Amino acid sequence: MTRHRHRPRAKRAGFTIIEIMVAVVILSIGILGLAATAAVVTRQMTGAVHQNVAANVAYSRMERIRTGNCVAMLDSSSTTPVTTRNVSESWVVQRLDNAIGVDLTITYKVRGQQRKQFYHSEFPCTPL
Repeated sequence: MTRHRHRPRAKRAGFTIIEIMVAVVILSIGILGLAATAAVVTRQMTGAVHQNVAANVAYSRMERIRTGNCVAMLDSSSTTPVTTRNVSESWVVQRLDNAIGVDLTITYKVRGQQRKQFYHSEFPCTPL
């Protein structure tokens, strides 16, 4: 009786076609995820720029109202609408005891949609 010995197969270096296909699919999913994330980040940054401009316009308007003559302060309805850097602003001045109240509305567009921000502040004002 002779015994047959199984010779061990020589190991080959490299990858099988299945391993390569799985690696390509995983890499493709990762690259598509990065591309989608980049698009979302770009949209978010654009919206943030518009909001920053709107906030700066509001700050500037409030400072002009604060440093102006509070007795002669008028609403925006008495003048033509004010638009600065594609941001429209309107305000209403309310006479209070020893102060003025200001309601400021800022309107701007982000990705084709109109957005509004509302601000309210009160400034001391001594009657003349």
